[in-house]
Amino acid sequence: MRRRISSALLLSGAIVLVSAASVLADNPGAGISVEPSEVTAGQTVLLAGNSLEPNDERVLVLQGETVAISLGTATTDADGMLSQEILIPAHLPSGVYQLQAIGDETLVSEVKVTAAEGGATVTPPNEAALTARDRSPLEFGLIFAFVAVTAVLGALLVWRAERFRGISET
Repeated sequence: MRRRISSALLLSGAIVLVSAASVLADNPGAGISVEPSEVTAGQTVLLAGNSLEPNDERVLVLQGETVAISLGTATTDADGMLSQEILIPAHLPSGVYQLQAIGDETLVSEVKVTAAEGGATVTPPNEAALTARDRSPLEFGLIFAFVAVTAVLGALLVWRAERFRGISET
């Protein structure tokens, strides 16, 4: 019986380590950038990405505080590089937007848009507003490892309680 428990613990630990390693294997140098980072609505920007998955299609989204605009897709080359010219819609109000390249993970770069002459303007958001927090692959790995270890310990406690219940009934 002890041998079975030891094998189960060893297997659980191996699964946690393999899962954490796959989460941590993402390239930390992967990213996107936008040039220029400040534009007037109606102008174009160049989205560049590096160290991405080769031949990978990314969905492009321009995300503002109250608007999300689909900008189509872009595909990385065989070296994991991305280069796409993007037209910033002319009707956008002034503000800071996130240009997102969504694939296996979401890569983000900020672009500051000034409304075109005669276009809408938006007052800056409340500084106390909550914003979503992006987590690194390391944080996801640590969270997954914590959950896995907690699940294994919970299973051991249940098994032990069942074992003692069986002893006390005899």
